[in-house]
Amino acid sequence: MAFKVSIDSFEGPFDLLLRLVSRQKVAIGSVSISQIADQFLEELGRMERLDLDVASDFLLVASTLLQIKAESLLPKPVSADMRELEELTDEQAREVLAERLVRYKQFKNAAAAMDGMLDEALRLHPRPFGPDPQFLAVLPDFLRQTTLDDLGMRAAACLARREVFLLESEHIAAKPIPLEKYVRSLYGRIAQEKHASFSQLVGPDAPTAIVVVSFLAVLELFKRDLVNVAQRHPFGDITVTYVEHDGPVDLAFEGGFTSAGEES
Repeated sequence: MAFKVSIDSFEGPFDLLLRLVSRQKVAIGSVSISQIADQFLEELGRMERLDLDVASDFLLVASTLLQIKAESLLPKPVSADMRELEELTDEQAREVLAERLVRYKQFKNAAAAMDGMLDEALRLHPRPFGPDPQFLAVLPDFLRQTTLDDLGMRAAACLARREVFLLESEHIAAKPIPLEKYVRSLYGRIAQEKHASFSQLVGPDAPTAIVVVSFLAVLELFKRDLVNVAQRHPFGDITVTYVEHDGPVDLAFEGGFTSAGEES
């Protein structure tokens, strides 16, 4: 430590005084803590800038001396900490003091980091909610000429129970779609164009029912080995390719599904 004390019973580094007192080389009763504090304040007055390391070291050593002096004056048994200090060698006592200083500096650094985060947070200015003040004058007044009675009536209208007409499911009849018709139509287009994508065959605006029956028609043609299908990646478009045949092609349905939604 840079701070040195000069009292009647000791003159030298402040940390050395602590070690001598802990080893009972210097009587704690002859150590004037107030005189040491006055000398430290004079030292601070001579400093151009406060050295926090020197100040923290002084506080640690002075507080330890105060603890030793208080325990020597009070009729109490020697504490375990003091007993350990008395049993330590000079080198061990220095290590204990250094360990305390390290712990203190860790807390001091943590406090400095938190203080830095506080300063950074104070420099932040969040944007207030809503439009900028210069645009407040141009906003329309949505509640102009609106009274509480108007709001109450509108709320009541929203909350009022409305009679809902429920259509029973047995009244909904399935609309049959002739599958054979779409098989012949799609096969004619593919035979003429030789190959086409499924999206081209169906069209972008086709209803869901037409898309489904067209897909069934493609599967029927593939089942009869009249077309080949290919899909490069999952969920991608399907390419339908015409398969050449020497003889006539029979597209007649003999039993099975003749239309989407019903059986023959």
